[in-house]
Amino acid sequence: MGLLMQRIPVVLLGLLPCLAQIPAPPQQRPIALVNAQLYTVSHGVIENGTLLFANGRILAVGRDISVPDTAVRIDCAGKRVYPGFITAASRLGLVEIDAVRATRDYAEVGEFNPNITAATAFNVESEIIPTVRSNGILLAHVMPEGGLISGRSSIMLLDGWTAPEATLKAVAGVVVRMPERPWWEERKAAEQRYRQQLQRLYDFLERARQYSHTARHGVAHIRRDLRLEAMRAVFEDSLPLFVHANRYEQIQEALRLKRHFNVRMVLVGAADAWRCLEELRQADVPVILVRTHRLPLRAEEPIDMPYRLPALLEQAGIRFAIAEEHSWPQRNLPFNVGTAIAHGLSEDAALRSITLWAAEILGIADRVGSLEPGKDATLFICSGDPFDVRTLKVERAFIQGREIDLSSRHTRLEQKYRERYRQPSAQ
Repeated sequence: MGLLMQRIPVVLLGLLPCLAQIPAPPQQRPIALVNAQLYTVSHGVIENGTLLFANGRILAVGRDISVPDTAVRIDCAGKRVYPGFITAASRLGLVEIDAVRATRDYAEVGEFNPNITAATAFNVESEIIPTVRSNGILLAHVMPEGGLISGRSSIMLLDGWTAPEATLKAVAGVVVRMPERPWWEERKAAEQRYRQQLQRLYDFLERARQYSHTARHGVAHIRRDLRLEAMRAVFEDSLPLFVHANRYEQIQEALRLKRHFNVRMVLVGAADAWRCLEELRQADVPVILVRTHRLPLRAEEPIDMPYRLPALLEQAGIRFAIAEEHSWPQRNLPFNVGTAIAHGLSEDAALRSITLWAAEILGIADRVGSLEPGKDATLFICSGDPFDVRTLKVERAFIQGREIDLSSRHTRLEQKYRERYRQPSAQ
């Protein structure tokens, strides 16, 4: 035994916090949540309802549900049950500490990297993930960054021994970052760079389209290109492009790109979406809003425009999801939604924006996003309003039927400093 361990009293060893959380084991017995307020999303709210799930899947949802004798009953009287929240745009698991280069693995070198996949670099041991789960966020759309085509995004479960085990959908789409038209000083040189970037993006997509056409028709002498191979699903299987564009000019250019290549597109960021609501509606382009807790893009804009934008999208009939962009703030996702509710967003649309609509936009609505028989038992039990920071308390959470440990670095620090005030004063 080492010298340090010899100096630690044995009685204290059991009090040391376990820093590494153990992933939950598979569900062993059926579980029935009884006497609950079930927020199904797809079929409204069921009062005093029962939700039964086994082997990681929901079996029944309703009032008069027969519960087998072998099932574990959880009394949810006075509690609410929701499908797991989905953060629709995230670097979660790809960065731990922004200031430490060795913990950042969200960007590849070069402008065009559609062959890389976020799930490959996902860190299941991230200390950030448990803090996010504690507010009901159980799935994340993880997106690489950098260049013009950053890579392919992945849908990750926020629990698992390894990245493959935590992967719900390895490839959700291809991440594109629209060049930004310059508005600052020295505009002429910057405008030229912008035009060059835009042309390179169009040229690469055209090469990818031609490669796809050639490969589909079985040309024997085609030279295999991993980057272009990764783009084939965009043109052959309608894999969406997740296009980051915030300013009005970027959004307009993104819509032109969609029309030119006739591809599926999801707009990410979309801070200026309020300036082109009709164009987005006509193009049938869903939107992932990145943060409502932010300042407007311009000093002359109304200070509450980011808060009102979700309500404007709802009124325009545009399907959207709300997300947090970075890692640690992901836990605040429900409260971004709460701010949007306070500024005109309906409660139904608010809930859908981080459950069913998010699942539909990401192509995983057959598995998650609502409480329905046949879907994954990825859900949580809470008291209080999940969109109100003053009342939310997530009490239990399940990912594919596995009950998740809700402790985190935050809860360990809380226990530590509460203990400080229980101990006799050192003075």
